[in-house]
Amino acid sequence: MSTLSINVTEFSRGLSDFLNQVQYRGQVLDIERGKRVVARVSPVSAVDGYPIEQLDALLARGPRLDKADSNSMVKDLRAARTQLRSRPDPWAS
Repeated sequence: MSTLSINVTEFSRGLSDFLNQVQYRGQVLDIERGKRVVARVSPVSAVDGYPIEQLDALLARGPRLDKADSNSMVKDLRAARTQLRSRPDPWAS
């Protein structure tokens, strides 16, 4: 989408309409004071990922292991750690 240049007066008089253009059409606005661009209004890009402050709530809503599965997982993790420790370090000199 192209950039639309408007002066401060036009922008202030049509603020709501201009913001609708930005939000719904993806329009980029350069706001000019005199012959100089003093601000740019553009759509906010989508945020990637998941907000970290909501992670606890997400995990709380997730599935739970029953006691037997939980014990089995602990046993598997211990076995995996033991195997990892018993391997020689390939980077050791």
